Amino acid sequence: MADNHSEGIFSEPVVIGGVGGSGTRVVAELLKELGYYLGPLNHSNDNIEFGRQFGQSEWFKENYKNNKQAIFERLKIFEEGMLKSPDFNHSNYIGWGWKNPPTHIYIEFLNKYFKKIKYIHVIRHGLEMAYSGNQNQLSHWGDLYNIKPSSKVDPKSSLQYWFASNEKAIRLGQELFNHNFLLINFNHLCVNPQKEISRLIKFLELDQSNFNIEQLAMLIHHPKSWERYKQHDLSIFTEDDFDLVRKLGFEI
Repeated sequence: MADNHSEGIFSEPVVIGGVGGSGTRVVAELLKELGYYLGPLNHSNDNIEFGRQFGQSEWFKENYKNNKQAIFERLKIFEEGMLKSPDFNHSNYIGWGWKNPPTHIYIEFLNKYFKKIKYIHVIRHGLEMAYSGNQNQLSHWGDLYNIKPSSKVDPKSSLQYWFASNEKAIRLGQELFNHNFLLINFNHLCVNPQKEISRLIKFLELDQSNFNIEQLAMLIHHPKSWERYKQHDLSIFTEDDFDLVRKLGFEI
């Protein structure tokens, strides 16, 4: 599969995934500022073409066990479309990639398809995510983790999805990509942006002296939804629920 890829720096995409609402948009904004081509984008910096090709959860569920080749074929079409895009002038960019939150669903396929890839997974405090208005992934992908959302807003199901999907993505990312996997804690990014941006630049193997980290840090702001869970009655959660949040590195 990988033999068909273009050689050189532009054969290695940098991709961003995470649960929707985790802060992937701002990480994509950082990549754009660093000089990466991320394709045709919507207002959230989602790659529109990746969403069109890979956002249909029913298509994935029909193929991911018994027709893996269909997924690899779409990856080939997507990659070729990105690399041959008239907007992708190689002299204007240092590399390419994409951001689309459900990318983490495809980690195993990305690992097998691409000869080289750098994967960035963005994670945000689980209780902030439990009360997010963005529950698209839970609705469309939850059954992959044996989680069935109720018809109404359900913070407990949301937290379960947050844990199960992030735990799997982090585990697979570390196993399959090793040093080419980076976990960005969005809460840490907001509190100490210069430190986290420096980690990102080092991960991308770029020369830090070429970038103004203070200026890049100005792209980062605490969202209005910061610590929104403190406005809610958390008695709906059990101590086991809180342990899920702690397991992924967050304090209650």
